[in-house]
Amino acid sequence: MFKGIEANIRADGTIDMEPHEMRQFEFIVASPHSALRKSIDQTARMVAAVSQRGVAILGHPQGRVFNVRLGVLADWSKVFEVAARRQVAIEIDGSWARQDVPYELAAQALEQGCIFALDSDAHSHPEFDFADIAIAHAKLAAIPQARIVNYWSEKKFVEWAAGAWDR
Repeated sequence: MFKGIEANIRADGTIDMEPHEMRQFEFIVASPHSALRKSIDQTARMVAAVSQRGVAILGHPQGRVFNVRLGVLADWSKVFEVAARRQVAIEIDGSWARQDVPYELAAQALEQGCIFALDSDAHSHPEFDFADIAIAHAKLAAIPQARIVNYWSEKKFVEWAAGAWDR
């Protein structure tokens, strides 16, 4: 069991927590929860988020919800380039309403050298089954298990998560 937290990415790309607060957790998931309906390019915001010390995972990067909102518009190639260099995992959110990132975008992130975290985005017990959707997207994107942090040994995961402060 690990102690992690999902934190909001502010408009400027910073995380809505102070560094001393972030250090209380073994890993930080930075996710966009605001400015999700704007039709402006938010590449700088997302690049800043994956560049921030302490961030280990970029959660549901697009922030999309089917038939509700398109989510963040960004040059994902640039975001994935920085995420790959810093070894920030890209979340594949399995919620049927999100499926964020979709397998096509996950395949692009894989080509750029990214690692991944699979997640059900469960908000209730029955939603844990949404993990199967995340796994399906990872399989469709041909992501090998070695590039998915959920499959790593405890030692490797802990070292990687701790390294988010040094990368």
